[in-house]
Amino acid sequence: TLRTVAPGQFALSGDVGMDTAAALQAQLSTALQGSNASLDLAGLGKVDSAAVALLLDALRRQQQRGGTLQLHHVPDSLRVLAELYELAPLLGLAEEAKP
Repeated sequence: TLRTVAPGQFALSGDVGMDTAAALQAQLSTALQGSNASLDLAGLGKVDSAAVALLLDALRRQQQRGGTLQLHHVPDSLRVLAELYELAPLLGLAEEAKP
């Protein structure tokens, strides 16, 4: 489920997978209109590769519209998938360099 927390601030909750990603993609496309926005992911449940694709698409659309999208409270399950597919840097989830 996507909900608006405040202008430019959104929260995504529940399970995100192949069966829910298309509907969420449409909601995100409508909600994100190219301004600077943030997306809180603390409420996410189960995720699969469709969740990674959904977020990549949202980031790409925001960039094309001249905006940004910051991801907050990214669950470990999503972070692991992004790292597995080597997409973490594209999502802004790259780990800091270790000394």
